Amino acid sequence: MKKKYIILSIITLVLLIAFVTSFNYFKITNTYIDDSFNNQTKITKGISMNLEQTAGAGDYKTVTQSGWPTEGYKFNAELSRCENGSKISWDDTNNTVVVSGNLSDKCYVYFDIYQPTLAEYIKSQYTGTQGDNALYYHNSTLTNGAGDNSYRYAGASDSVNNYICLGSDAATCPDANLFRIIGVFGDQTKVIRAKSVGEKEWDTNNSNKWSSSSLNTYLNGEYLTSLGTLAEKIVTTTWKVGGGTYGNILTPVPATAHQYEVGSSSSTTTVNKKIGLMYVSDYGFAASQEAWTTKLSSYNSNRSKNWLYLGSNEWTISRVSDDAILVFDVRSAGVVNSGDASYSREVRPSFNLESSVKYVSGSGSMSDPVRVN
Repeated sequence: MKKKYIILSIITLVLLIAFVTSFNYFKITNTYIDDSFNNQTKITKGISMNLEQTAGAGDYKTVTQSGWPTEGYKFNAELSRCENGSKISWDDTNNTVVVSGNLSDKCYVYFDIYQPTLAEYIKSQYTGTQGDNALYYHNSTLTNGAGDNSYRYAGASDSVNNYICLGSDAATCPDANLFRIIGVFGDQTKVIRAKSVGEKEWDTNNSNKWSSSSLNTYLNGEYLTSLGTLAEKIVTTTWKVGGGTYGNILTPVPATAHQYEVGSSSSTTTVNKKIGLMYVSDYGFAASQEAWTTKLSSYNSNRSKNWLYLGSNEWTISRVSDDAILVFDVRSAGVVNSGDASYSREVRPSFNLESSVKYVSGSGSMSDPVRVN
């Protein structure tokens, strides 16, 4: 009687294994046979693994290795397929390919070289310690921060590696293509030109309404056209251009200026354009964290530890809201002040890059700026 139970148990176990296996994971084997299908090589167990050789090129090569790639590659669900209708997918939890269907099927698995977006790359440089790699995560717990969950660079210019070359493949990035990264806002990266395009009036008619200003017209006309194909990588942004009073932008600390420029207390006046300028609060938060308790009208003591400090009188995009002609600027001394819109000041265009822009290379130093595609 016991023998019958043992025989039945063995048969049941065999059937159970056969059933589970037909819907289980295919495992990689190093045993290959030549096959003419799509000029690939096929694993005898039914799976061919193909790895991209050059990022973004689609130049796949069948490889022989004992495990699925878990770093530096991303499963390509669009290309991966089976000949006879089995379903193929990637299991993030177990880091393995899952094939549901017929064991006799022949499947081809593709992996692309993983290219993080520019925003993802920048966020990855934040270690969790505020200020490491000159990056600050402005969440609700960051003392005196913006509280908008942005990632911003801050510190002295020579200690902040946030240079980025846009629209040029030259070994040495031309001045016209060299920018600096202000930070990441959501999934978009905001940049500003490293050098000024020259002195220009904010508005030739001496009006501080950005929507009709001559500088806005220039930046989103002649200047945008000069960028060529780079313009396609720039997202149309809703710029908050209502500005604020001296009391809520000029004389307080950066966190207060931010609240009135673009935060919960900001004006509803907006303009949808690709190119703008920096905000006063962008300038304020570009200084080292200890400076964020200083009034912006007294920021001259912080100029040596602020990478956005240009050393000349420079326009911002924010107007003095209770005046018809005054616009906030950063003075050569490093303080925030204001001037008539008809005055000439240095101009550094600023814009947000499309979230799809990919990081390619570069440490972010001036000699090795970040490169994207």
